[in-house]
Amino acid sequence: MAQPPAPRGKIKNIRRVYGLILPYVRIYWKWFLLAYLSLLATVGLNLLKPWPLKLVIDNVLLSKPLPAGIGFLDTLTGRDKLLLLAFLCGGVVLIFFFEGLFAFARKYFMSSAGESTASAIRQQVFEHLQQLGHDTGHAGDLIVRLTSDIKSLNLLLTRYIQTLISFLFTFGGIVVTMYVMDRQLTFLALVVVPPLYLLSFHFTARVETLSRKKREKESEVASLVQETVTSKDVIQAFAREDQEKKHFAREAGESLKATLESMKVSKGYSRAVQLITAIGTALVIYVGARRALGGHVTPGDLIVFIAYLRDLYKPVEGLSELILDFTGALISGERVAEILETKVQVRDAPDATPAPPFRGEVLFEKVTFGYEPGRPILQDLSFVTKPGETVALIGSSGTGKSTVVNLFIRFFDPWAGRILIDGQDIRRYTVRSLREQISVVLQEPLLLRRTVRENIAYGKPEASLEEIREAARAAQAHDFILRLPDGYDTFLREQGANLSGGQRQRIALARAILKNAPIFVFDEPVTGLDAETEARFNQTLNRLMQGKTNFIIAHRFSTIVKSHLILLIEEGRVAEQGTHEELLGKSERYRQLYELQRF
Repeated sequence: MAQPPAPRGKIKNIRRVYGLILPYVRIYWKWFLLAYLSLLATVGLNLLKPWPLKLVIDNVLLSKPLPAGIGFLDTLTGRDKLLLLAFLCGGVVLIFFFEGLFAFARKYFMSSAGESTASAIRQQVFEHLQQLGHDTGHAGDLIVRLTSDIKSLNLLLTRYIQTLISFLFTFGGIVVTMYVMDRQLTFLALVVVPPLYLLSFHFTARVETLSRKKREKESEVASLVQETVTSKDVIQAFAREDQEKKHFAREAGESLKATLESMKVSKGYSRAVQLITAIGTALVIYVGARRALGGHVTPGDLIVFIAYLRDLYKPVEGLSELILDFTGALISGERVAEILETKVQVRDAPDATPAPPFRGEVLFEKVTFGYEPGRPILQDLSFVTKPGETVALIGSSGTGKSTVVNLFIRFFDPWAGRILIDGQDIRRYTVRSLREQISVVLQEPLLLRRTVRENIAYGKPEASLEEIREAARAAQAHDFILRLPDGYDTFLREQGANLSGGQRQRIALARAILKNAPIFVFDEPVTGLDAETEARFNQTLNRLMQGKTNFIIAHRFSTIVKSHLILLIEEGRVAEQGTHEELLGKSERYRQLYELQRF
Protein backbone atom coordinates (compact mmCIF):
# COMPACT_ATOMS: atom_id res chain seq x y z
CA MET A 1 0.00 0.00 0.00
CA ALA A 2 1.33 3.40 -0.90
CA GLN A 3 1.70 5.09 2.46
CA PRO A 4 1.77 8.82 3.08
CA PRO A 5 4.79 10.10 4.96
CA ALA A 6 4.33 9.85 8.70
CA PRO A 7 4.19 13.19 10.50
CA ARG A 8 7.23 13.95 12.59
CA GLY A 9 6.97 14.55 16.29
CA LYS A 10 4.98 12.88 19.00
CA ILE A 11 2.46 15.73 19.24
CA LYS A 12 1.63 15.45 15.55
CA ASN A 13 1.27 11.68 15.85
CA ILE A 14 -1.08 12.10 18.80
CA ARG A 15 -3.12 14.61 16.82
CA ARG A 16 -3.22 12.19 13.91
CA VAL A 17 -4.65 9.39 16.06
CA TYR A 18 -6.88 11.87 17.89
CA GLY A 19 -8.35 12.93 14.54
CA LEU A 20 -9.09 9.28 13.79
CA ILE A 21 -11.04 8.54 16.98
CA LEU A 22 -12.60 11.95 17.71
CA PRO A 23 -15.67 11.53 15.43
CA TYR A 24 -16.60 8.33 17.25
CA VAL A 25 -15.94 9.80 20.69
CA ARG A 26 -18.52 12.45 19.76
CA ILE A 27 -20.99 9.72 18.79
CA TYR A 28 -20.55 7.71 21.97
CA TRP A 29 -19.86 10.68 24.27
CA LYS A 30 -22.51 9.67 26.82
CA TRP A 31 -20.81 6.34 27.47
CA PHE A 32 -17.41 7.99 27.73
CA LEU A 33 -18.82 10.63 30.11
CA LEU A 34 -20.41 8.04 32.40
CA ALA A 35 -17.18 6.01 32.34
CA TYR A 36 -15.04 8.97 33.41
CA LEU A 37 -17.51 10.10 36.07
CA SER A 38 -17.32 6.59 37.49
CA LEU A 39 -13.53 6.83 37.28
CA LEU A 40 -13.51 10.04 39.32
CA ALA A 41 -15.76 8.42 41.93
CA THR A 42 -13.38 5.47 42.11
CA VAL A 43 -10.39 7.78 42.60
CA GLY A 44 -12.22 9.62 45.37
CA LEU A 45 -13.06 6.39 47.17
CA ASN A 46 -9.44 5.27 46.87
CA LEU A 47 -8.41 8.43 48.69
CA LEU A 48 -10.75 7.47 51.56
CA LYS A 49 -9.37 3.96 52.00
CA PRO A 50 -6.57 4.71 54.57
CA TRP A 51 -8.74 6.88 56.87
CA PRO A 52 -10.68 4.16 58.72
CA LEU A 53 -7.33 2.58 59.67
CA LYS A 54 -6.03 5.95 60.95
CA LEU A 55 -9.16 6.36 63.07
CA VAL A 56 -8.83 2.84 64.44
CA ILE A 57 -5.22 3.47 65.51
CA ASP A 58 -5.60 7.03 66.83
CA ASN A 59 -9.16 7.08 68.17
CA VAL A 60 -9.82 3.46 69.15
CA LEU A 61 -6.43 2.07 70.16
CA LEU A 62 -4.80 5.31 71.40
CA SER A 63 -8.09 6.86 72.67
CA LYS A 64 -7.49 10.24 71.00
CA PRO A 65 -10.58 12.43 70.44
CA LEU A 66 -12.23 12.21 67.04
CA PRO A 67 -11.50 15.00 64.52
CA ALA A 68 -14.08 17.79 64.54
CA GLY A 69 -15.50 16.83 61.16
CA ILE A 70 -16.66 13.40 62.31
CA GLY A 71 -17.48 14.16 65.94
CA PHE A 72 -21.03 12.95 65.30
CA LEU A 73 -19.70 9.38 65.64
CA ASP A 74 -19.28 9.96 69.38
CA THR A 75 -23.01 10.68 69.59
CA LEU A 76 -23.92 7.63 67.50
CA THR A 77 -21.66 5.25 69.43
CA GLY A 78 -22.08 6.77 72.90
CA ARG A 79 -18.24 6.88 73.03
CA ASP A 80 -18.20 3.07 73.02
CA LYS A 81 -14.86 2.05 71.45
CA LEU A 82 -16.09 -1.35 70.28
CA LEU A 83 -19.12 0.20 68.62
CA LEU A 84 -16.88 2.84 67.03
CA LEU A 85 -14.61 0.05 65.80
CA ALA A 86 -17.65 -1.68 64.28
CA PHE A 87 -18.70 1.57 62.55
CA LEU A 88 -15.20 2.05 61.14
CA CYS A 89 -15.03 -1.56 59.90
CA GLY A 90 -18.45 -1.06 58.31
CA GLY A 91 -17.06 2.06 56.68
CA VAL A 92 -14.25 -0.03 55.16
CA VAL A 93 -16.84 -2.41 53.69
CA LEU A 94 -18.91 0.46 52.29
CA ILE A 95 -15.85 2.10 50.69
CA PHE A 96 -14.85 -1.15 48.98
CA PHE A 97 -18.45 -1.87 47.98
CA PHE A 98 -18.98 1.48 46.28
CA GLU A 99 -15.50 1.38 44.80
CA GLY A 100 -16.34 -1.98 43.22
CA LEU A 101 -19.69 -0.66 42.01
CA PHE A 102 -18.18 2.38 40.33
CA ALA A 103 -15.30 0.29 38.95
CA PHE A 104 -17.86 -2.06 37.34
CA ALA A 105 -19.75 0.92 35.89
CA ARG A 106 -16.51 2.41 34.57
CA LYS A 107 -15.46 -0.83 32.87
CA TYR A 108 -18.92 -1.46 31.45
CA PHE A 109 -19.41 2.00 29.95
CA MET A 110 -15.80 2.26 28.77
CA SER A 111 -15.87 -1.20 27.17
CA SER A 112 -19.16 -0.40 25.44
CA ALA A 113 -17.78 2.88 24.08
CA GLY A 114 -14.40 1.41 23.14
CA GLU A 115 -15.74 -1.69 21.41
CA SER A 116 -18.32 0.36 19.50
CA THR A 117 -15.64 2.82 18.42
CA ALA A 118 -13.22 0.06 17.37
CA SER A 119 -15.96 -1.70 15.42
CA ALA A 120 -16.91 1.54 13.64
CA ILE A 121 -13.26 2.30 12.76
CA ARG A 122 -12.78 -1.25 11.48
CA GLN A 123 -15.86 -0.85 9.30
CA GLN A 124 -14.60 2.51 8.03
CA VAL A 125 -11.18 1.06 7.17
CA PHE A 126 -12.75 -1.96 5.45
CA GLU A 127 -15.01 0.26 3.34
CA HIS A 128 -12.03 2.46 2.43
CA LEU A 129 -10.01 -0.60 1.38
CA GLN A 130 -12.81 -1.58 -1.00
CA GLN A 131 -12.30 1.71 -2.84
CA LEU A 132 -8.52 1.55 -3.13
CA GLY A 133 -6.73 0.35 -6.23
CA HIS A 134 -4.88 -2.92 -6.68
CA ASP A 135 -1.69 -1.73 -4.96
CA THR A 136 -3.02 -1.75 -1.39
CA GLY A 137 -0.08 -3.55 0.20
CA HIS A 138 0.53 -7.03 1.54
CA ALA A 139 -2.60 -8.89 2.60
CA GLY A 140 -0.96 -10.05 5.83
CA ASP A 141 -0.05 -6.49 6.80
CA LEU A 142 -3.59 -5.28 6.10
CA ILE A 143 -5.01 -8.11 8.22
CA VAL A 144 -2.77 -7.08 11.12
CA ARG A 145 -3.93 -3.48 10.77
CA LEU A 146 -7.59 -4.48 10.65
CA THR A 147 -7.33 -6.79 13.66
CA SER A 148 -4.35 -6.39 15.97
CA ASP A 149 -3.78 -2.67 15.38
CA ILE A 150 -7.44 -1.76 15.83
CA LYS A 151 -7.55 -3.93 18.95
CA SER A 152 -4.57 -1.98 20.28
CA LEU A 153 -6.37 1.25 19.37
CA ASN A 154 -9.36 -0.01 21.36
CA LEU A 155 -7.08 -0.57 24.37
CA LEU A 156 -5.82 2.98 23.94
CA LEU A 157 -9.38 4.21 24.39
CA THR A 158 -10.59 1.80 27.04
CA ARG A 159 -7.51 1.24 29.17
CA TYR A 160 -4.43 3.36 28.54
CA ILE A 161 -6.03 6.81 28.39
CA GLN A 162 -8.24 6.20 31.39
CA THR A 163 -5.28 4.69 33.27
CA LEU A 164 -3.29 7.82 32.53
CA ILE A 165 -6.18 10.05 33.66
CA SER A 166 -6.62 7.90 36.77
CA PHE A 167 -2.90 8.29 37.49
CA LEU A 168 -3.13 12.07 37.13
CA PHE A 169 -6.20 12.45 39.34
CA THR A 170 -4.85 10.00 41.90
CA PHE A 171 -1.48 11.73 41.93
CA GLY A 172 -3.06 15.18 42.27
CA GLY A 173 -5.53 14.10 44.96
CA ILE A 174 -2.87 12.34 47.00
CA VAL A 175 -0.43 15.25 46.78
CA VAL A 176 -3.07 17.71 48.00
CA THR A 177 -4.10 15.40 50.86
CA MET A 178 -0.50 14.74 51.86
CA TYR A 179 0.27 18.46 51.72
CA VAL A 180 -2.62 19.19 54.09
CA MET A 181 -1.41 16.47 56.46
CA ASP A 182 2.32 17.33 56.50
CA ARG A 183 4.09 19.76 54.17
CA GLN A 184 7.62 18.66 55.07
CA LEU A 185 6.99 14.98 54.33
CA THR A 186 5.14 15.89 51.14
CA PHE A 187 8.08 17.88 49.75
CA LEU A 188 10.38 15.02 50.73
CA ALA A 189 8.15 12.51 48.91
CA LEU A 190 8.19 14.69 45.77
CA VAL A 191 11.99 14.91 45.66
CA VAL A 192 12.07 11.80 43.42
CA VAL A 193 9.69 13.27 40.80
CA PRO A 194 12.31 15.26 38.76
CA PRO A 195 14.66 12.25 38.40
CA LEU A 196 11.69 10.09 37.41
CA TYR A 197 10.64 12.61 34.76
CA LEU A 198 14.15 12.74 33.27
CA LEU A 199 14.33 8.96 33.28
CA SER A 200 10.94 8.72 31.58
CA PHE A 201 11.94 11.27 28.93
CA HIS A 202 15.10 9.26 28.19
CA PHE A 203 13.30 5.94 27.79
CA THR A 204 10.24 7.11 25.86
CA ALA A 205 12.07 7.77 22.58
CA ARG A 206 13.76 4.39 22.74
CA VAL A 207 10.48 2.62 23.52
CA GLU A 208 8.73 4.35 20.60
CA THR A 209 11.40 3.23 18.12
CA LEU A 210 11.29 -0.35 19.37
CA SER A 211 7.47 -0.45 19.39
CA ARG A 212 7.34 0.69 15.78
CA LYS A 213 9.93 -1.90 14.78
CA LYS A 214 7.99 -4.60 16.67
CA ARG A 215 4.77 -3.76 14.81
CA GLU A 216 6.52 -3.78 11.44
CA LYS A 217 8.07 -7.18 12.12
CA GLU A 218 4.70 -8.60 13.19
CA SER A 219 3.22 -7.41 9.89
CA GLU A 220 6.07 -8.97 7.93
CA VAL A 221 5.50 -12.32 9.66
CA ALA A 222 1.75 -12.12 8.95
CA SER A 223 2.43 -11.30 5.28
CA LEU A 224 4.83 -14.24 5.01
CA VAL A 225 2.26 -16.60 6.52
CA GLN A 226 -0.42 -15.39 4.13
CA GLU A 227 1.93 -15.69 1.14
CA THR A 228 3.06 -19.18 2.13
CA VAL A 229 -0.48 -20.47 2.65
CA THR A 230 -1.71 -19.17 -0.71
CA SER A 231 1.41 -20.45 -2.50
CA LYS A 232 1.71 -23.85 -0.85
CA ASP A 233 1.13 -25.70 -4.14
CA VAL A 234 4.14 -23.98 -5.72
CA ILE A 235 6.24 -24.54 -2.60
CA GLN A 236 5.42 -28.25 -2.53
CA ALA A 237 5.80 -28.68 -6.28
CA PHE A 238 9.36 -27.28 -6.11
CA ALA A 239 10.10 -29.09 -2.83
CA ARG A 240 11.08 -25.83 -1.13
CA GLU A 241 9.51 -26.57 2.27
CA ASP A 242 12.87 -26.46 4.07
CA GLN A 243 13.77 -23.12 2.48
CA GLU A 244 10.43 -21.60 3.47
CA LYS A 245 10.79 -23.02 6.98
CA LYS A 246 14.16 -21.28 7.32
CA HIS A 247 12.73 -18.09 5.86
CA PHE A 248 9.87 -18.13 8.36
CA ALA A 249 12.21 -18.92 11.24
CA ARG A 250 14.39 -15.95 10.26
CA GLU A 251 11.44 -13.54 10.07
CA ALA A 252 9.88 -14.89 13.28
CA GLY A 253 13.26 -14.61 14.99
CA GLU A 254 13.58 -10.95 14.02
CA SER A 255 10.04 -10.31 15.30
CA LEU A 256 10.90 -12.06 18.57
CA LYS A 257 14.10 -10.05 18.86
CA ALA A 258 12.18 -6.78 18.43
CA THR A 259 9.67 -7.88 21.07
CA LEU A 260 12.38 -8.88 23.55
CA GLU A 261 14.23 -5.59 23.01
CA SER A 262 11.02 -3.68 23.81
CA MET A 263 10.49 -5.76 26.93
CA LYS A 264 14.12 -5.31 28.00
CA VAL A 265 13.90 -1.54 27.77
CA SER A 266 10.55 -1.48 29.54
CA LYS A 267 11.63 -3.77 32.35
CA GLY A 268 14.92 -1.89 32.75
CA TYR A 269 13.00 1.35 33.09
CA SER A 270 10.63 -0.28 35.57
CA ARG A 271 13.51 -1.49 37.77
CA ALA A 272 15.13 1.95 37.73
CA VAL A 273 11.82 3.55 38.74
CA GLN A 274 11.38 1.08 41.58
CA LEU A 275 14.85 1.86 42.90
CA ILE A 276 14.22 5.61 42.88
CA THR A 277 10.79 5.26 44.54
CA ALA A 278 12.30 2.93 47.14
CA ILE A 279 14.81 5.64 48.04
CA GLY A 280 11.94 8.16 48.33
CA THR A 281 9.93 5.78 50.51
CA ALA A 282 12.90 5.13 52.81
CA LEU A 283 13.48 8.86 53.25
CA VAL A 284 9.82 9.49 54.15
CA ILE A 285 9.74 6.58 56.63
CA TYR A 286 12.95 7.74 58.28
CA VAL A 287 11.95 11.40 58.59
CA GLY A 288 8.32 10.54 59.38
CA ALA A 289 9.27 8.15 62.17
CA ARG A 290 11.51 10.78 63.72
CA ARG A 291 8.66 13.32 63.54
CA ALA A 292 6.31 10.81 65.16
CA LEU A 293 8.86 10.23 67.95
CA GLY A 294 9.00 14.00 68.42
CA GLY A 295 5.23 14.22 68.68
CA HIS A 296 4.79 16.26 65.51
CA VAL A 297 2.55 13.60 63.87
CA THR A 298 0.47 10.77 65.28
CA PRO A 299 1.18 7.12 64.46
CA GLY A 300 -2.13 7.01 62.59
CA ASP A 301 -1.10 10.05 60.53
CA LEU A 302 2.19 8.36 59.68
CA ILE A 303 0.46 5.13 58.61
CA VAL A 304 -2.03 7.06 56.45
CA PHE A 305 0.84 9.12 54.95
CA ILE A 306 2.85 6.00 54.08
CA ALA A 307 -0.29 4.39 52.59
CA TYR A 308 -0.73 7.49 50.43
CA LEU A 309 2.94 7.40 49.56
CA ARG A 310 2.54 3.86 48.27
CA ASP A 311 -0.44 4.95 46.17
CA LEU A 312 1.55 7.99 45.00
CA TYR A 313 4.49 5.93 43.78
CA LYS A 314 2.43 3.04 42.42
CA PRO A 315 1.28 4.98 39.31
CA VAL A 316 4.82 6.23 38.81
CA GLU A 317 6.17 2.67 38.93
CA GLY A 318 3.47 1.55 36.48
CA LEU A 319 4.34 4.40 34.16
CA SER A 320 6.97 2.31 32.38
CA GLU A 321 4.41 -0.28 31.29
CA LEU A 322 1.93 2.47 30.46
CA ILE A 323 4.48 4.30 28.29
CA LEU A 324 5.24 1.11 26.38
CA ASP A 325 1.57 0.25 25.90
CA PHE A 326 0.54 3.83 25.17
CA THR A 327 3.32 4.29 22.61
CA GLY A 328 2.53 0.96 20.96
CA ALA A 329 -1.15 1.90 20.76
CA LEU A 330 -0.31 5.28 19.21
CA ILE A 331 1.80 3.53 16.58
CA SER A 332 -1.09 1.14 15.88
CA GLY A 333 -3.36 4.16 15.53
CA GLU A 334 -0.93 5.70 13.04
CA ARG A 335 -0.90 2.48 11.00
CA VAL A 336 -4.71 2.47 10.87
CA ALA A 337 -4.74 6.17 9.96
CA GLU A 338 -2.28 5.49 7.12
CA ILE A 339 -4.88 3.32 5.41
CA LEU A 340 -7.58 5.97 5.70
CA GLU A 341 -5.13 8.64 4.51
CA THR A 342 -4.26 6.63 1.40
CA LYS A 343 -6.03 8.43 -1.39
CA VAL A 344 -8.62 6.66 -3.49
CA GLN A 345 -7.23 7.02 -7.01
CA VAL A 346 -10.50 6.20 -8.75
CA ARG A 347 -13.41 8.09 -7.25
CA ASP A 348 -16.66 9.62 -8.41
CA ALA A 349 -16.38 13.12 -9.82
CA PRO A 350 -18.34 15.78 -7.88
CA ASP A 351 -20.84 16.03 -10.73
CA ALA A 352 -20.94 12.29 -11.54
CA THR A 353 -24.35 10.87 -12.39
CA PRO A 354 -25.72 7.30 -12.56
CA ALA A 355 -25.10 5.76 -15.95
CA PRO A 356 -28.14 5.24 -18.19
CA PRO A 357 -28.66 1.83 -19.85
CA PHE A 358 -25.74 1.37 -22.23
CA ARG A 359 -26.13 0.72 -25.95
CA GLY A 360 -22.49 -0.37 -26.03
CA GLU A 361 -20.54 1.99 -28.31
CA VAL A 362 -17.02 2.17 -26.85
CA LEU A 363 -14.27 4.60 -27.83
CA PHE A 364 -10.68 4.66 -26.60
CA GLU A 365 -9.26 8.05 -27.57
CA LYS A 366 -5.44 8.42 -27.36
CA VAL A 367 -5.27 6.64 -24.01
CA THR A 368 -1.94 6.60 -22.19
CA PHE A 369 -1.42 4.77 -18.89
CA GLY A 370 1.16 2.91 -16.82
CA TYR A 371 1.37 1.38 -13.36
CA GLU A 372 4.60 3.19 -12.49
CA PRO A 373 5.39 6.88 -13.11
CA GLY A 374 7.36 7.42 -16.30
CA ARG A 375 6.79 3.85 -17.55
CA PRO A 376 3.65 3.80 -19.74
CA ILE A 377 2.10 0.47 -20.70
CA LEU A 378 -0.39 1.97 -23.15
CA GLN A 379 0.60 4.90 -25.37
CA ASP A 380 -1.92 6.89 -27.42
CA LEU A 381 -4.09 3.79 -27.78
CA SER A 382 -7.20 4.45 -29.88
CA PHE A 383 -10.01 2.29 -31.24
CA VAL A 384 -13.80 2.34 -31.52
CA THR A 385 -16.44 -0.39 -31.31
CA LYS A 386 -20.08 -0.26 -32.33
CA PRO A 387 -22.94 -1.49 -30.16
CA GLY A 388 -23.34 -5.25 -30.32
CA GLU A 389 -19.86 -5.90 -31.69
CA THR A 390 -17.40 -8.41 -30.33
CA VAL A 391 -13.88 -7.03 -30.00
CA ALA A 392 -10.91 -9.32 -29.45
CA LEU A 393 -7.58 -8.13 -28.07
CA ILE A 394 -4.56 -10.25 -28.93
CA GLY A 395 -0.82 -9.83 -28.69
CA SER A 396 2.22 -10.94 -26.77
CA SER A 397 2.16 -11.13 -22.98
CA GLY A 398 2.85 -7.78 -21.31
CA THR A 399 1.70 -5.61 -24.20
CA GLY A 400 -1.23 -4.12 -22.25
CA LYS A 401 -4.29 -6.22 -23.16
CA SER A 402 -5.43 -6.70 -19.55
CA THR A 403 -4.60 -3.06 -18.86
CA VAL A 404 -7.20 -2.06 -21.46
CA VAL A 405 -9.80 -4.01 -19.47
CA ASN A 406 -8.60 -2.54 -16.14
CA LEU A 407 -9.10 0.96 -17.51
CA PHE A 408 -12.44 0.12 -19.03
CA ILE A 409 -13.78 -1.16 -15.67
CA ARG A 410 -12.12 1.85 -13.99
CA PHE A 411 -9.78 -0.06 -11.75
CA PHE A 412 -7.54 2.81 -12.83
CA ASP A 413 -7.96 6.08 -14.73
CA PRO A 414 -5.78 6.92 -17.75
CA TRP A 415 -2.96 9.41 -17.49
CA ALA A 416 -4.08 10.98 -20.73
CA GLY A 417 -6.86 10.49 -23.23
CA ARG A 418 -10.46 9.44 -22.73
CA ILE A 419 -12.65 6.34 -22.68
CA LEU A 420 -16.21 6.93 -23.85
CA ILE A 421 -19.32 4.78 -23.78
CA ASP A 422 -22.16 5.93 -26.02
CA GLY A 423 -20.32 9.22 -26.52
CA GLN A 424 -19.92 10.03 -22.83
CA ASP A 425 -16.66 9.97 -20.85
CA ILE A 426 -16.99 7.12 -18.33
CA ARG A 427 -15.60 9.43 -15.61
CA ARG A 428 -18.88 11.35 -15.80
CA TYR A 429 -20.67 8.29 -14.42
CA THR A 430 -20.53 6.97 -10.88
CA VAL A 431 -18.15 4.03 -10.61
CA ARG A 432 -20.84 1.78 -9.18
CA SER A 433 -23.37 2.42 -11.97
CA LEU A 434 -20.64 1.88 -14.60
CA ARG A 435 -19.56 -1.47 -13.21
CA GLU A 436 -23.13 -2.65 -12.70
CA GLN A 437 -23.50 -2.69 -16.50
CA ILE A 438 -20.36 -4.71 -17.18
CA SER A 439 -20.10 -8.48 -16.70
CA VAL A 440 -16.52 -9.55 -16.08
CA VAL A 441 -14.63 -12.82 -16.16
CA LEU A 442 -11.05 -12.13 -15.17
CA GLN A 443 -8.06 -14.25 -16.10
CA GLU A 444 -7.80 -15.62 -12.55
CA PRO A 445 -11.25 -16.85 -11.45
CA LEU A 446 -11.76 -15.36 -8.00
CA LEU A 447 -14.25 -17.22 -5.84
CA LEU A 448 -15.41 -16.34 -2.36
CA ARG A 449 -15.67 -18.47 0.79
CA ARG A 450 -19.38 -18.97 0.25
CA THR A 451 -21.65 -21.53 -1.36
CA VAL A 452 -21.58 -22.25 -5.09
CA ARG A 453 -25.03 -20.69 -5.31
CA GLU A 454 -23.89 -17.46 -3.62
CA ASN A 455 -20.80 -17.25 -5.85
CA ILE A 456 -22.82 -17.52 -9.05
CA ALA A 457 -25.43 -15.04 -7.79
CA TYR A 458 -22.80 -12.56 -6.58
CA GLY A 459 -23.58 -10.04 -9.34
CA LYS A 460 -27.34 -10.61 -9.02
CA PRO A 461 -28.15 -11.52 -5.40
CA GLU A 462 -31.90 -11.54 -5.98
CA ALA A 463 -31.65 -14.28 -8.65
CA SER A 464 -33.81 -17.39 -8.18
CA LEU A 465 -32.32 -20.87 -7.99
CA GLU A 466 -33.66 -21.65 -11.45
CA GLU A 467 -31.93 -18.58 -12.91
CA ILE A 468 -28.70 -19.65 -11.22
CA ARG A 469 -29.03 -23.14 -12.69
CA GLU A 470 -29.67 -21.75 -16.17
CA ALA A 471 -26.51 -19.65 -15.94
CA ALA A 472 -24.57 -22.69 -14.74
CA ARG A 473 -25.87 -24.75 -17.65
CA ALA A 474 -24.82 -22.03 -20.08
CA ALA A 475 -21.31 -22.09 -18.57
CA GLN A 476 -21.17 -25.91 -18.75
CA ALA A 477 -21.03 -26.04 -14.95
CA HIS A 478 -24.39 -27.52 -13.93
CA ASP A 479 -23.42 -31.20 -14.23
CA PHE A 480 -20.29 -31.04 -12.08
CA ILE A 481 -22.05 -28.84 -9.49
CA LEU A 482 -24.69 -31.54 -9.01
CA ARG A 483 -21.90 -34.02 -8.29
CA LEU A 484 -20.55 -31.86 -5.43
CA PRO A 485 -21.37 -33.01 -1.85
CA ASP A 486 -24.18 -30.47 -1.38
CA GLY A 487 -24.77 -29.41 -4.97
CA TYR A 488 -25.39 -25.70 -5.26
CA ASP A 489 -25.18 -25.37 -1.46
CA THR A 490 -21.63 -26.74 -1.35
CA PHE A 491 -19.44 -24.35 0.63
CA LEU A 492 -16.26 -23.38 -1.24
CA ARG A 493 -12.97 -23.07 0.57
CA GLU A 494 -10.71 -20.06 0.14
CA GLN A 495 -10.21 -19.25 -3.55
CA GLY A 496 -12.32 -22.31 -4.39
CA ALA A 497 -9.54 -24.66 -3.29
CA ASN A 498 -11.91 -27.67 -3.30
CA LEU A 499 -12.50 -27.25 -7.05
CA SER A 500 -10.31 -27.81 -10.07
CA GLY A 501 -9.06 -24.88 -12.13
CA GLY A 502 -11.56 -25.56 -14.91
CA GLN A 503 -14.43 -25.83 -12.44
CA ARG A 504 -13.52 -22.50 -10.85
CA GLN A 505 -13.42 -20.91 -14.30
CA ARG A 506 -16.87 -22.21 -15.23
CA ILE A 507 -18.43 -20.90 -12.00
CA ALA A 508 -16.88 -17.51 -12.71
CA LEU A 509 -18.36 -17.67 -16.22
CA ALA A 510 -21.77 -18.56 -14.81
CA ARG A 511 -21.55 -15.54 -12.51
CA ALA A 512 -20.97 -13.21 -15.47
CA ILE A 513 -23.70 -14.85 -17.55
CA LEU A 514 -26.27 -14.48 -14.75
CA LYS A 515 -25.53 -10.77 -14.40
CA ASN A 516 -26.51 -10.39 -18.08
CA ALA A 517 -25.06 -6.89 -18.44
CA PRO A 518 -25.08 -5.03 -21.80
CA ILE A 519 -21.26 -5.20 -21.94
CA PHE A 520 -19.23 -8.38 -21.42
CA VAL A 521 -15.52 -8.54 -20.68
CA PHE A 522 -13.76 -11.90 -20.92
CA ASP A 523 -10.09 -12.24 -20.02
CA GLU A 524 -9.01 -15.65 -21.36
CA PRO A 525 -12.54 -17.12 -20.98
CA VAL A 526 -11.63 -20.70 -21.95
CA THR A 527 -8.58 -21.04 -19.71
CA GLY A 528 -8.70 -24.37 -17.89
CA LEU A 529 -11.33 -25.93 -20.19
CA ASP A 530 -10.74 -29.12 -22.14
CA ALA A 531 -11.22 -29.14 -25.91
CA GLU A 532 -14.73 -30.64 -25.82
CA THR A 533 -15.97 -28.27 -23.12
CA GLU A 534 -14.30 -25.37 -24.90
CA ALA A 535 -16.14 -26.15 -28.12
CA ARG A 536 -19.51 -26.31 -26.33
CA PHE A 537 -18.71 -23.18 -24.39
CA ASN A 538 -17.80 -21.21 -27.53
CA GLN A 539 -21.19 -22.11 -28.99
CA THR A 540 -22.93 -20.91 -25.84
CA LEU A 541 -20.74 -17.81 -25.75
CA ASN A 542 -21.63 -16.89 -29.31
CA ARG A 543 -25.32 -17.17 -28.45
CA LEU A 544 -25.03 -15.14 -25.25
CA MET A 545 -23.02 -12.35 -26.89
CA GLN A 546 -25.72 -11.61 -29.44
CA GLY A 547 -26.86 -7.99 -29.11
CA LYS A 548 -24.16 -7.12 -26.55
CA THR A 549 -20.81 -5.39 -26.77
CA ASN A 550 -18.11 -7.89 -25.91
CA PHE A 551 -14.41 -7.58 -25.17
CA ILE A 552 -12.39 -10.77 -25.30
CA ILE A 553 -8.74 -11.10 -24.36
CA ALA A 554 -7.60 -14.42 -25.72
CA HIS A 555 -4.67 -16.37 -27.03
CA ARG A 556 -6.78 -19.16 -28.52
CA PHE A 557 -7.95 -18.20 -31.98
CA SER A 558 -10.96 -20.52 -31.72
CA THR A 559 -12.49 -17.91 -29.40
CA ILE A 560 -11.90 -14.86 -31.57
CA VAL A 561 -12.11 -15.83 -35.26
CA LYS A 562 -15.75 -14.72 -35.47
CA SER A 563 -15.12 -11.37 -33.74
CA HIS A 564 -16.29 -8.24 -35.54
CA LEU A 565 -13.03 -6.51 -34.71
CA ILE A 566 -9.64 -7.91 -33.70
CA LEU A 567 -7.05 -5.55 -32.22
CA LEU A 568 -3.42 -6.63 -32.35
CA ILE A 569 -1.77 -4.82 -29.44
CA GLU A 570 1.99 -4.33 -29.62
CA GLU A 571 4.02 -2.14 -27.23
CA GLY A 572 0.90 -0.44 -25.88
CA ARG A 573 -0.50 0.56 -29.26
CA VAL A 574 -2.92 -0.91 -31.79
CA ALA A 575 -0.52 -2.28 -34.36
CA GLU A 576 -3.20 -3.77 -36.60
CA GLN A 577 -6.99 -4.05 -36.55
CA GLY A 578 -9.64 -5.75 -38.62
CA THR A 579 -11.56 -8.99 -38.94
CA HIS A 580 -9.86 -12.36 -38.88
CA GLU A 581 -9.87 -12.63 -42.68
CA GLU A 582 -8.64 -9.06 -43.14
CA LEU A 583 -5.74 -9.52 -40.72
CA LEU A 584 -4.72 -12.81 -42.32
CA GLY A 585 -4.43 -10.96 -45.60
CA LYS A 586 -2.59 -7.84 -44.44
CA SER A 587 -0.73 -8.56 -41.19
CA GLU A 588 2.33 -10.78 -41.22
CA ARG A 589 2.52 -10.71 -37.40
CA TYR A 590 -1.11 -11.83 -37.04
CA ARG A 591 -0.64 -14.54 -39.64
CA GLN A 592 2.47 -15.73 -37.79
CA LEU A 593 0.57 -16.00 -34.46
CA TYR A 594 -2.29 -17.82 -36.15
CA GLU A 595 -0.03 -20.33 -37.91
CA LEU A 596 1.91 -21.04 -34.70
CA GLN A 597 -1.31 -21.98 -32.89
CA ARG A 598 -2.63 -24.10 -35.75
CA PHE A 599 0.38 -26.35 -35.52
